[in-house]
Amino acid sequence: MLTLKFVRSIKADLPTAWQVIVDFPAYNEWNPFVTRCSAELQPGTPIVMQVNMGPFELEQTEQVTQVEHEKLFEYRMRPVGRWLYSKRQHRLEAVGTREIRYTSYFELRGWLSPIVTLLMGFFLWRGFRHMTNAVKTRAEALAP
Repeated sequence: MLTLKFVRSIKADLPTAWQVIVDFPAYNEWNPFVTRCSAELQPGTPIVMQVNMGPFELEQTEQVTQVEHEKLFEYRMRPVGRWLYSKRQHRLEAVGTREIRYTSYFELRGWLSPIVTLLMGFFLWRGFRHMTNAVKTRAEALAP
């Protein structure tokens, strides 16, 4: 199993940070990991992404599973039985009037997860870390 969790303090309000996460057409302007994205904020709908894995890019289609306005955006890959399963979450929590805690979470499970981790673990770690830092930078730049 691979679990990646990055937490950042962001000097912005919830609406600003939330807008960064869910403004999918703007991902190509600031996001070094997910360079193209389209989705609806509705559980059960697809999220289609172009993911920068370093030496190559992947088109990935997953499914939106949870949306809690200004709190949580979650999507998952369609599980391949017990072979492979993933979950991705963006969580926002108010810490103060102009400060929030952003948690970027990813997990990969299943019988094939050790092989996927061996082949792509570094690129996933680097990509999610870069994206987490970019969410912080973008939200702070846009904060009123």
